[in-house]
Amino acid sequence: MNFTDVRRTVAGFGDPLRRMAAAFRDDLRGVAAVEFAFIAPLMIVLFVGTIEVSSALAVNRKLSRVASTIGDLVTQEECYSDTTLTDIVEVADDIMYPFSNAMKIRLTGILVESGAGKVKWSRGYNTTPASSGSTYTVPAKIRINGNFLIAAKIETTFIPAVGWMSAPKAGQLAKDTSAIEMSEEMFLRPRIGNEITISSSC
Repeated sequence: MNFTDVRRTVAGFGDPLRRMAAAFRDDLRGVAAVEFAFIAPLMIVLFVGTIEVSSALAVNRKLSRVASTIGDLVTQEECYSDTTLTDIVEVADDIMYPFSNAMKIRLTGILVESGAGKVKWSRGYNTTPASSGSTYTVPAKIRINGNFLIAAKIETTFIPAVGWMSAPKAGQLAKDTSAIEMSEEMFLRPRIGNEITISSSC
């Protein structure tokens, strides 16, 4: 056997290997599955994150609606009893539906005197009311001497159902289920008369 025959014999052994390599290179079966394995985790994170952000925004919008609605209801009479105020506050649960977040609600009657807001009365539901006679922070645009204002402050805690993605350390990802504190405050003037009082004889 001469050198040419040996070379042909060795080349013949390599042909099946080349054919197998070419077949592997040209075989597209399973490519979609591999691509999906890479993309699926990212898509799932984006999907869950979108749901969580949407829920948080919905809770925040409803919180604003609770503050404006309760404040508006309180400004429609000159005198209230504690029982009537409690009935008004119960509207908050209906507005927040389908979210069942526990809320802290504080209603405060404020009289602006000498350029500062002074608490005339305050009622707290699941929270501490403002002290009577204490100074209350009022926005400068409505801080007009002689103005009587109703401040409706609503607070709640949004707890994500799944959690947020956070990076506690560089190059690390972790699930964060910490709650988000939300609050809204509305200032409104009485619709009838100049002041709103709280009395058992209303």
